[in-house]
Amino acid sequence: MKYLIIAILILVGPVALENITSLTLGSSVSAAEKKKQKRRVAPLKERTYKVLAEAQALIDPDSVQYDEGKKPEVLPKADPAAAIKLLERLLGRRGNSPYEIAQIWNTKAFAYYILEDTPNTIKAYESVLKLPQMEISLGLELSAVRALFQLYYAGEQYQKAIDYMNRWEVLNDRPDTNVAFIKASAYYELEQFHKSLAQVKVVEEFTVLLEKEMKENWLYLYVVLYNELKDYDNVIKVLERMVVEFPKKQYWMHLAGMYAEKDWEDKALSAYYAAYIQGMFAKESEVVMLSQRLLNASVPIEAASILEKGFEEELVEKNEKNIRILATAYTMAQEHSKAIDTWKQATQYAEDGEVFYRLAQALANEDRHKEASNAYQSALDAGDLKSEEDVQFWMGISLMQTQDWSDATKAFRAAAKDKSKAKSSRQYIRYINSEKKRLAALKEMVEGD
Repeated sequence: MKYLIIAILILVGPVALENITSLTLGSSVSAAEKKKQKRRVAPLKERTYKVLAEAQALIDPDSVQYDEGKKPEVLPKADPAAAIKLLERLLGRRGNSPYEIAQIWNTKAFAYYILEDTPNTIKAYESVLKLPQMEISLGLELSAVRALFQLYYAGEQYQKAIDYMNRWEVLNDRPDTNVAFIKASAYYELEQFHKSLAQVKVVEEFTVLLEKEMKENWLYLYVVLYNELKDYDNVIKVLERMVVEFPKKQYWMHLAGMYAEKDWEDKALSAYYAAYIQGMFAKESEVVMLSQRLLNASVPIEAASILEKGFEEELVEKNEKNIRILATAYTMAQEHSKAIDTWKQATQYAEDGEVFYRLAQALANEDRHKEASNAYQSALDAGDLKSEEDVQFWMGISLMQTQDWSDATKAFRAAAKDKSKAKSSRQYIRYINSEKKRLAALKEMVEGD
């Protein structure tokens, strides 16, 4: 809890004693401000000022201002508990004005805060606000109200935080983007998403009015809220803005995912690729995913290039799956020599006959039928094929090309066990028989001469 409170205070400003080190015996509110607010703030008495200054020194010795050359080498240690006792004695004196009482409670709140006593810190600030409003300075009231909404927010009492923020905004009467955003966050925590969204829009209006830029976390709250409200078109619109203003991997990936949800595959691929070319991919799974998407989009050369680079940088492991993707990319790109070399690499990791089958097909495409026949046989030997009859059929084709008639016939007979290939296989067997007869007759004729 301590660190959450500190984070909130850093975001919207520190809680501290109102100008205690620069208090004069007169009022801390300018004449113009008093006229505007019509507040009658009595000046601090000298004794009150001295005790407050002493208490401030006990709470935060570093805040004490010394005359030149009079600062001690070793500052006294902080003692907020002693400061509280001192302030309680001062509070018990008769004749304190409301403004003096307010300053005493304000200083006590600071001491309790340093002691990490949140309940008493809140009680002290609320005691400031119980005093007649027109008899304490506007600055002091603003400081107390601001501290309270910070503390209630940090304590997850979001509705109370919102109530005090509303009061602070009325008092402040000036746009404040930080406070507006905290209010939006409080509504989000209360799961009042429509109110939170309206408040984020106020934040953006303030940034325009003040000629500032929307911060990253402010914009991202839009994304979170539109997602909660299932307004996915606006989720996409905000993410498209964020990847321009804050080009981070998480936003590109989220945007790509949203495009995919819409079945906008081209846009999804473009978003993933944009993240890749910006050097945002640092995982093997990301590189492989992009390569597969490029293959599905019929962009095989780019898919192969990305995988090759992944291998070179040792980001992508050389295993059967990844090498098969690379070989498939080269096959689709009709880079036959590279496809053959890559399928050969894949056979080193093969756990079934499918890789050998793909190698055989790549070899056959290059009319390297002797090698193809051997690869087909390796596929059959390895087994675990999707269709053994397919392998037999295409092996028969390659064996025919090398005139290995007997083996080709055996292959087609095996292929004919599949009804879808039976007719073609029988035709090829008849062709082989007629070709054998033709060649035998030609040989007999030549030898007879």
